[in-house]
Amino acid sequence: MIHIALLALALQAAVPAQTAPPPRPARINCADADHSAFNFWLGEWDVSQTGTDTVLARSTISSAVDGCAIEENYHQTLGPGGVSASYFGASFSIFDAANGGKWRQFYVDSGGSVMVFEGGLQDTAMVLDAPGTPGIVQRMTIAPQPDGSVRQWGLTSNDGGQTWSDGGFDFTYRRR
Repeated sequence: MIHIALLALALQAAVPAQTAPPPRPARINCADADHSAFNFWLGEWDVSQTGTDTVLARSTISSAVDGCAIEENYHQTLGPGGVSASYFGASFSIFDAANGGKWRQFYVDSGGSVMVFEGGLQDTAMVLDAPGTPGIVQRMTIAPQPDGSVRQWGLTSNDGGQTWSDGGFDFTYRRR
């Protein structure tokens, strides 16, 4: 009888007591001004090299995760010199209120490249930087234009952001 009682006590000790689940964090209002600052980029777009009308790519940029993120799906069919290409890129951009109130973008492409950008709104443009090897920074600026298009261009710094040069891309997004 003592063995049965000891066995029952041992089994009770081995099973953890049920506890209430932790409370859910308060829901964030992703419709506020900070979370909506990048909404100018939402839409279905034809993408051209700035200064031309030749469509190089199509991009769909949509609200995701109940308005708390922006998702881009980019498909480029023409490369430099008008050569046929098949390049895909995708990104998620979020306003990260919990970590400094900055915008963050995670970008991956069909070549396996990954870039993580961080920044925020400067005037009406979203300016995002991606640090690379020590001292090298890639900057991407996405700015609404008076005609309703959106311009996206890149800059590169080899001295930690002290000076900037052409980053190799300059696109204009026009609504389809």
